[in-house]
Amino acid sequence: MNSDLFKRLLYEEEGTTLDFKKDQYRFPGATEDEKSELLKDILGFANAWRRSEAYILIGVEDVRGGESNVVGIQASDHLSDHSLQQFVNNLTNQPVRFQYKAFGFGGKQVGIICIHEQIRPIYLKRDYGKLKTEKVYVRRGSSTDPNKPASPEEIAQMGIGSDQPSAELLVEFAHAERDDALGTESAWDAECCEMPEIETIPDLSLPQQYSFINLPSSLLDPMNRLNDDFFRELASYEFARRLFRPTRLVIANVGQVTANNVRAEIMVPANADVLVMDMSDMPDPPSKQHVGLLSCSVPGGIKSYSHRYPGRVDIVKNNEKFRVEIDYGNLQPGRRIWSDTFYIGKATSGDLSMCGLMFADNLPQPKDFTLTMSVTVAKTTMTVEELCSLPEPEVNDN
Repeated sequence: MNSDLFKRLLYEEEGTTLDFKKDQYRFPGATEDEKSELLKDILGFANAWRRSEAYILIGVEDVRGGESNVVGIQASDHLSDHSLQQFVNNLTNQPVRFQYKAFGFGGKQVGIICIHEQIRPIYLKRDYGKLKTEKVYVRRGSSTDPNKPASPEEIAQMGIGSDQPSAELLVEFAHAERDDALGTESAWDAECCEMPEIETIPDLSLPQQYSFINLPSSLLDPMNRLNDDFFRELASYEFARRLFRPTRLVIANVGQVTANNVRAEIMVPANADVLVMDMSDMPDPPSKQHVGLLSCSVPGGIKSYSHRYPGRVDIVKNNEKFRVEIDYGNLQPGRRIWSDTFYIGKATSGDLSMCGLMFADNLPQPKDFTLTMSVTVAKTTMTVEELCSLPEPEVNDN
């Protein structure tokens, strides 16, 4: 969704591809009867006869014969796409292809439910609220009448009229350490810690009780030596560790055919507050001793740029944005693939929207998606004394 498309929709009439809702649906804490109103509308659009995506615009008042009025909703009233996906798809005979997105227009917040073309019919596996199991609810004209589900003849035509299915892909945040999907929204706390000026940070020195003749045996080894830069490296490591969030994405094939040569590209605005890095750019935990002639450890191992494997992350930066590129290979129906870990840092509190595109050989056109991070940042300052009193970080050998 962009401003031009949204503006154009405001001049269109309600029908099988468009509906205006002045108020947000009742969902959190609502009864089954209240939630079934939202469920009915999504099913009605999913089963409708149409040749394009359908939209429910929430926070827009219908004006017949003119431009519909954007009244807006409270930002706190936005629905969670992840919760909606679970709610709807736990009740239906097959996954419903739709997304909920928060959208800003004219200084007001609007909710947008986008329902894609898909294989029909879709129906409930059990009664829910005012809706009955195995009844095929379909939008006709500008409404979905729960008392007039599709007839057997209409249902038969749905199957006959189904086009060759295309791939359907869903991108979500994933847990940094477990293969768990977390939805399209993420929130976390971070610390932007101002470190001492580099020239004020001292070298690491031996305690005064040591002299050359009673050095620890580890330092008598010619292959070992004291790391003079330990405290300066510790400052870099601590700054990054407190500010940056390890991030992973998971892509799922929720359609009915294999998705071939899947690729996701996510755009992150490049400005003074936001930085995106891969694992190799993150500072290693420093050690007080150098072991051997060179230290060349890279978190997560060294990337092989001659081999592209499913889930590999590449980050490209220019003056305007970071582009996170992830190749996923082929995904069979129902399969999910998790990406490598990369890191996102935001120095000020607020939301960060990351717009992306999904590509596949059997997608008729790239599919857009949006991932939103809500970050709360605490501003702190560290003195030289506090820095030098920090314990030596543990080095993960895995």
